[in-house]
Amino acid sequence: MMTDTTEIHQNAGLGAHGNTFIAEQNNGLSVEDATTMAFTIFREYYPQLREEMLSDLYKILEEKLKNITPENIIPPSPRIAVPTLQNASITEDISIRELYAQLLANSMDATIKDGVHPAFVEIINQLSPDEAKLLRYLFTQLIVPTVTLKRVNEQNEGNDIIKNFSNIGELAECENPLKISEYFDNLLRLGLLESSETASLVDKALYNPLKEHEYILSQINIITSQEPPFNKSHLKEGYMAMTDFGRSFCKICLPTM
Repeated sequence: MMTDTTEIHQNAGLGAHGNTFIAEQNNGLSVEDATTMAFTIFREYYPQLREEMLSDLYKILEEKLKNITPENIIPPSPRIAVPTLQNASITEDISIRELYAQLLANSMDATIKDGVHPAFVEIINQLSPDEAKLLRYLFTQLIVPTVTLKRVNEQNEGNDIIKNFSNIGELAECENPLKISEYFDNLLRLGLLESSETASLVDKALYNPLKEHEYILSQINIITSQEPPFNKSHLKEGYMAMTDFGRSFCKICLPTM
């Protein structure tokens, strides 16, 4: 239980003025001490909290730290802990709080803390729950086919109607699977994914479910019902792949199953 009077053992403390965390560790930190320590840092920097959200995060973090060998548990860096807890305190979605908790727990694991990039905190802050689901799915696949639907004339000139469409929104059980193009745009912007519109996957059968998707067929019908000259449709094959940075993010921030 987290209280204002909880004692932190093993001579761990916070330098309030120097913004540095000082800890003498002989045999690592206990789960209770480590969890309390992370929140003590945050209270020093950011006293106004959403207690309900943080109480939930505290429990999640405590459970995750139980999976770390005690001697490998170290104090978190304020650079990670403070913004992580600040953002988590105003995050209502449990799946996003899980990402914050996993990030914080891994930043307190001496064996993998070097893989924690400071940008990960802000990336989580810019993810929707559906995008978090997509990342979990993409992390297991690494590359997925996409199609872009274009409205063109006889010379194949025209514009994109639907860009980078995929059915993985449905496969990942997103709340709004048809917003997949918008989700991809954000994940591309964050540097987690990369796309190609000049190359396609060798196995063309992978594109059939996309070309035959109800949503794509309905949009093709709308295009072909228009007056010339831009009343023809063209599907361009491509793919979406996870970047090295994206894989690093997923390894650190996705909850272990």
